[in-house]
Amino acid sequence: MKLNECMNVYLANQQIMFVKLHNLHWYIKGENFFSLHAKFEDLYDSCAEIIDEVAERMLMIGHTPVASLASSLKLAKITELADKPIKAAEAVKILHEDVLFWIDASKNIHELANKEGDFGTADIFAKYLGEYQKLSWMLKSTMSA
Repeated sequence: MKLNECMNVYLANQQIMFVKLHNLHWYIKGENFFSLHAKFEDLYDSCAEIIDEVAERMLMIGHTPVASLASSLKLAKITELADKPIKAAEAVKILHEDVLFWIDASKNIHELANKEGDFGTADIFAKYLGEYQKLSWMLKSTMSA
């Protein structure tokens, strides 16, 4: 897959993740409600920044970013959640599975961009990789508690 195609898939997944994080934020129930409710808000705010940064980067390098939910749903591998309450432990587990996806996707685009000599894009995705690796560690620590 070409770099621009990978970036569009990444962008589509981020758009679905943005909605999914709102779902978790609104429907979280049980232990650690306050801290997880706030964390999910932080994460969807970060997701919005990633969406904007990836789309703008694509435009800068001459590509067309996916910009509709319908198109995003066709490209995305991240799955939506039902509109219903979710227990904190299950929410953390689901989020961790998604974070593992983001680690792989960020690493793939970082490597592809480096290979193509697009070091600006590689830098952006290296940053995402580090952020998702840290989040994975934090979620694993939360699940172990």
